Amino acid sequence: MKILHIAQMIGGLDVYIRNTIMYANNDFEYVIVHGEGDKSAPIEKKHVTIKEYLIPLYRELCIINDIKSVVQAIKIIKKERPDVIHCHSAKGGVVGRIAGFFTGTKTFYTPHAFSYLSSESKIKRFFYKTVEKLTRLKSYLLACSESEKQLGINEVHYKNTHAFVWNNAVPDANLLLNE
Repeated sequence: MKILHIAQMIGGLDVYIRNTIMYANNDFEYVIVHGEGDKSAPIEKKHVTIKEYLIPLYRELCIINDIKSVVQAIKIIKKERPDVIHCHSAKGGVVGRIAGFFTGTKTFYTPHAFSYLSSESKIKRFFYKTVEKLTRLKSYLLACSESEKQLGINEVHYKNTHAFVWNNAVPDANLLLNE
């Protein structure tokens, strides 16, 4: 199965995606689409460098870059033909869900905390929540916690059948110590 990740590979999200790939069994093939400004090192698994593509994926809203990102993501998806898209965080989530919709590719979205929750302004909070709802499309929510799943269902209006929880993408340290 080929999984295509779309995200800004910075900070904790870089670590999350690396761990997800490194600790998954070897039955999966990965492709990473990330921001051209990201400074992350390539990911290697079993001495093979994971294929990556750079697109203009920036945190700030910029309609020109955002449209370019969606168009480039669609081209990459058509070229790579993944079985699944796994998009992360607000910007990667919007780009990935739109591209997944237009290519007919099954898409999972992990918000890593919905962006509208940190908006101090009621107007921004309303805007970001509306964007989350509009770009939900046919995607599945793959939440990091039960509370994130419930927010996705109750506030973003994911169907219960399209919302799942993946509690942790890293191995249990206790299990590693006992090996």
